[in-house]
Amino acid sequence: MAAPRLGADGAPPFIPVASLLLGALALTVGAAWLLLRPGVLLGPLNSAGLTALTHIFTLGFVGLIFAGTLQQLPAVMFVTKLAWPGLGWLSTPLLLAGTLLVVLGFGLGWRVPLLVAGGSLVSSAWVLLFVQLLFTALNRWPEDAGSHALIISVLFLTFTVMAGFLLAAARDSPAVVQAYGYPRMLHLTLGLFGAFLLGIAGSGQKLLSMFALSKGGGQWRIRLATLFITLGIAAEALQAFTGVNPGQLPVSLLAAGTLFHLLEVYTLHRGRLRKRLEPPVWRYVYGHAFLPVALGFLMAGQPAAAAGAFLVGFIGLAVSGMLVKITSFLIWTAVFAGKSGGVSKGAPLLRDLFWDPLEPVTTWGLAGGALALALTLSTGWAPLAVLSAVLLLAGSVSQLVQVSHVVAVALRAGQRIERGIAGEAT
Repeated sequence: MAAPRLGADGAPPFIPVASLLLGALALTVGAAWLLLRPGVLLGPLNSAGLTALTHIFTLGFVGLIFAGTLQQLPAVMFVTKLAWPGLGWLSTPLLLAGTLLVVLGFGLGWRVPLLVAGGSLVSSAWVLLFVQLLFTALNRWPEDAGSHALIISVLFLTFTVMAGFLLAAARDSPAVVQAYGYPRMLHLTLGLFGAFLLGIAGSGQKLLSMFALSKGGGQWRIRLATLFITLGIAAEALQAFTGVNPGQLPVSLLAAGTLFHLLEVYTLHRGRLRKRLEPPVWRYVYGHAFLPVALGFLMAGQPAAAAGAFLVGFIGLAVSGMLVKITSFLIWTAVFAGKSGGVSKGAPLLRDLFWDPLEPVTTWGLAGGALALALTLSTGWAPLAVLSAVLLLAGSVSQLVQVSHVVAVALRAGQRIERGIAGEAT
């Protein structure tokens, strides 16, 4: 089986693979922390402990995986070479150090110096990543809607971390609050919808088309999703910085954008040629079932539970599915695909890199943990908090073992092939 030359014009493979593994590790650390302190789900939503856990998930898990993906996927989507392919040697340590400082700053009780230092590092890293993405696109400007959504999502993610930096600075600076306000809802909207949902929509369109062998349809659904989400964020920003009350307009626009993304995923899934999806792709697709769950909680007057279902359920499962598939493609290509596009004799199939029994544990652990977490935020029932932590830890450990297994199996197979070639030569 000849794999496409995924990442042939991207960064050195070690950079994205290391970032993906670190992201998987971050989720495991966060789940273990939650198991040690499940009571944080029962306390105030703005508590230091829960805020720290949230940022382990957003900056550590999702952020590092997104950053690693950006070191390879743009070259594939834009059909060009990645600008400054060695930039990850700088941006990845910045992200990792900044995330650690931010999490410590929250975990130790809103330590503003740590938050400001971490926020500045994370902001610097995402500015660099956005500039890299933009210059990559300028090499050969893409025309498809998925690529445009990806570019806009990285811009919004950059704004998200900068808004977080502003929030951290505002805690000890009345001048900042007086000048810019305290745009907490804008920070959440930018992150959940602008950065994460649009990022999943943009990259997911390409990846699902490739992994499910789906031709899909027109570009209009992704274009409308991008338009409505952008307008929703603009309406939220208008309210945050001008005091104008747009009523339910931001929520309506964001809901419309989410609906068009769901329609695109449904169309790609229905039009697939590969009728039996691999488990990680299945996890990506059916993670979208948490979107109507989140809507149900929201309509029931449970915004915290809705946010939990959206963030940990939808985003968590979608990112998890992409993590495992991208890791396998990257390491397979790095080890077995030659510079001329040929494949090493005796290379394993992609599916042979997986340890199959782990996939159901990952899927149902993360899905069950996300649902239990949302129900905990809705009901305040302590046993559900413990159940959520146990399930999330099981799913995250399984996921970490899986991606580590994929890398290890590929490297061992590559060494066997090299020894065989050396033996033939002698």
